[in-house]
Amino acid sequence: MNAQDKKKIEHLKWAVESRARNQRCAVVLLESFTEHEKLWKTKKWSRAAQDLLSVSFSLWRAAFLADKEAKRAAVFSHAREFLQKIIEDNAIGFPQDRKSNEWTFNYYTRNARAALQVLAKYWPEQVLEYDGKKRTPTQRWEYCQDLLDSAISEFIKAVGEIQAHEQNRTKVVQRRADAKARRAKSRSITLSNRKKVVNV
Repeated sequence: MNAQDKKKIEHLKWAVESRARNQRCAVVLLESFTEHEKLWKTKKWSRAAQDLLSVSFSLWRAAFLADKEAKRAAVFSHAREFLQKIIEDNAIGFPQDRKSNEWTFNYYTRNARAALQVLAKYWPEQVLEYDGKKRTPTQRWEYCQDLLDSAISEFIKAVGEIQAHEQNRTKVVQRRADAKARRAKSRSITLSNRKKVVNV
């Protein structure tokens, strides 16, 4: 096996494992969306749901695009080709993404980064701030995925805390209702006993 083939196979192994990691994360997010749909649909949480999904999809798409040179000239060349394809064909699919990966990888990872930065701004307890230091394409992908994994884990903790709080509140309301019912029953027994004494 020559060096180029070996490099390609190594990247494909990385891409397959990375895509699988991203999909495992997506399943956890979907499970949370499904189990706590009412919460995720609220005004406050709905935006977070959209941004988490945006990061997840962007990284899913970018995983097989990370084998790039990361040189400015190549990025520009692929950007121009991509733009020409949009104009000529009026359609873009994965083959076009793949062919222009010098630009498309940057597009998807920048989209992931932007969504992570919005999440960190509005949900600082759940999402770590993005550190913009220079990284190779695969390092950039892994860093964004690490942030997404962490964010989803923290959001799930927050959902659990809200759910526990709601359950405690429901128990308190029920205890108060039970106490009120006992008092009412006690009053009715007391009143009935008083009437009997008065009638005697």
